[in-house]
Amino acid sequence: MRAMVVGWRVRLVLVAAAAAAPACSPRLNLGSEFLWLAQHETGDLSEWTEGGKGGTSADMPDTSLAVSTDFAHSGKYSVKLSNAAVANYETARLWRSDDYPEEAYYSAWYYLPRAYQTTDDWIIMQIRAPVPQDPTTISLLFDIDLRSVPGGDMIVTVFDHRPQYLRAPTPDPAIPVPIGAWFQLVAYFRNVADDTGRLTLWLDGQLMYDLHRPSGFNQTVYFTPCSVSEDLSPVASVIYMDDAGVSLAQVGAAVPTDSSVTADAQSR
Repeated sequence: MRAMVVGWRVRLVLVAAAAAAPACSPRLNLGSEFLWLAQHETGDLSEWTEGGKGGTSADMPDTSLAVSTDFAHSGKYSVKLSNAAVANYETARLWRSDDYPEEAYYSAWYYLPRAYQTTDDWIIMQIRAPVPQDPTTISLLFDIDLRSVPGGDMIVTVFDHRPQYLRAPTPDPAIPVPIGAWFQLVAYFRNVADDTGRLTLWLDGQLMYDLHRPSGFNQTVYFTPCSVSEDLSPVASVIYMDDAGVSLAQVGAAVPTDSSVTADAQSR
């Protein structure tokens, strides 16, 4: 079951750059507003770890992550996140951390080769931050999850680990994620400690959630694509992730359906 934890000790497992041939396909042009970008065309995870500002971790032997040529959103490579956890949540994750602007967009593309049946949330993206008193302990803040619904579709939900918020109401009607096709999640995060704090989430340009609440207890943000799950059916789950980044404007498939979000961000 999901652990309601104020913080946990992060194991900073930095991945050394591996030698690889250059990609045959051109990189995707995602715009000039990026503060950081990982397209994985180096054939390794060095974009996540460069400058000592990121890392990876996996709960072996049930979970793993690796650069893969099975599927790619652009170029040749993506990251394959595998998880076969049973009974308890286990994690495969990448993260990029920095003192990002108080308003930024955090995005990644995902590919599900098949649908899965969930018994609890399947977390595929997190927004986390250090605990102010101990920068080595990273708090759980926002989880972006997949859940199965009757009929076999999988939908996106948002969970806030603070007890006054918890799960956000699911949009009605819920919009299923595509199976066997790439989809993009974009989260606009206004990281401030007053009521103008905000998390807005789009799925392929469709507005899903727009949550207004304080959140800025630390300037450092850990942007964390991941696979955190238990008891999926089939048990051995796989999800692919590509073209992840942090930007000052929306990119890719995300076209603002709420123009005030982009206008607010650009005016500050």
